[in-house]
Amino acid sequence: MAAILWATVATGTWIVYPWYREDVDDSPRSLLLGDKGTEDWHTFAFEWKEHVAWIAPMLATVTAFIVLYYRGELMRAQNSTARKIAIGCFIGSFVIVVIAGLLGALVTKKAPVT
Repeated sequence: MAAILWATVATGTWIVYPWYREDVDDSPRSLLLGDKGTEDWHTFAFEWKEHVAWIAPMLATVTAFIVLYYRGELMRAQNSTARKIAIGCFIGSFVIVVIAGLLGALVTKKAPVT
């Protein structure tokens, strides 16, 4: 999951994102910032999605490391602290991905990437 998240965030940042930020009048970013009613979609939603989405693969990597490092202790339920941290990081990663995906879908509805 961590590797897939890293690939997804990197693809979005370096392949899809440049289309959004293109320096032309009809780019999705220009459309959002050109209207006071949709300016917040860029100012909050897309900026949050752009930066906070990088936290998801980091949390997934932490989870993977904990699971691999404490594998035996986790399977025998000997280390409840590591287990709680791994579960918390995994849930945090999932929540961030859901919010980033939702914000991305909503921004795309307002200003589609063509």
